[in-house]
Amino acid sequence: MNKVRTWLRSEAYKDKIYPELERLIAVVVFTIIYGVGVSWFLEASVVPLYTGGIPGLGQLVRDAMFVWFSIDVGSHFLGIFVIIMNIPVLLVGWFGVSHKFTIHSLISVLVQATILSWFPKVDMGLNGVEHVFAAAVLGGLLIGIGAGGALRFGTSTGGLDILAQYFSFKKGKSVGFISMLMNLFIAVIGALIVGGNVGPSGQIISGGVIASYTVIRIIVSTIMTDRMHTSYQFLSVDIITVTPKALVAEILQKVYRGVTLIKAEGAFSQNEKTLIYVVISAYELHGLLQLVKHVDPTAFIVTRPVKNVYGNFKRKTIA
Repeated sequence: MNKVRTWLRSEAYKDKIYPELERLIAVVVFTIIYGVGVSWFLEASVVPLYTGGIPGLGQLVRDAMFVWFSIDVGSHFLGIFVIIMNIPVLLVGWFGVSHKFTIHSLISVLVQATILSWFPKVDMGLNGVEHVFAAAVLGGLLIGIGAGGALRFGTSTGGLDILAQYFSFKKGKSVGFISMLMNLFIAVIGALIVGGNVGPSGQIISGGVIASYTVIRIIVSTIMTDRMHTSYQFLSVDIITVTPKALVAEILQKVYRGVTLIKAEGAFSQNEKTLIYVVISAYELHGLLQLVKHVDPTAFIVTRPVKNVYGNFKRKTIA
């Protein structure tokens, strides 16, 4: 038992193993939240509500098969579709984003597929026409939390999130904004396919209604994604500390960002302190906070959003 405690307190565990365990738990938890939003809310609605990414494309294919060819592909179709279609996308993530990012995204894809096709669905009582708005909002909320939360910990729920992340590296646009454009395309195509025809629910719904409620879902999901994950938006961080040398050494080595030191004095304590100023990509904030907490638990930290950064600022890949 003492050996276990010693190992848990070791630098190797804190610096390498713990962050990976935290990331793994995060991707599983947030993927479950995402899957529940799709399975228990969107899929339960009498009006077809489309999610984004690969599952959204799977919904389109499933509904097209039903409307055009009267083929019911079964309850396991979405899960199988998600796994197969993510294979080329994961390859893009592997070579264009990050290896760790892709491995965790693969885990998310498997969890996601399981929830969509093989996990028991709970009837939330939202299968009536009068409950479509609630299903769209609540489903969109959970989807946004799941997708944004996974991205916040350096992972994703797979699918088009990986492509959004890839293009975000290249163009510097918000991940939520890029995902929104992709999802709007799915919403329009879904409305064209099912609108005015007998859908899987057995009812005829106009395309305008389908598109409108799906857009509501997209707006809610986009807001939550960017609230949870602000990657490629920048932050300036002020750290007031009494151990500047140790903290600067850790930032330079592990966060790999330049810092500026400013002498400061506490007005109440009248003790000399140092203000460390650093600019980071917002997805690096979690790691920076953990680092500061480890080196100086008494440090005072203030963060501010930064609209643009000019000069020698390296845009780095995710862990």
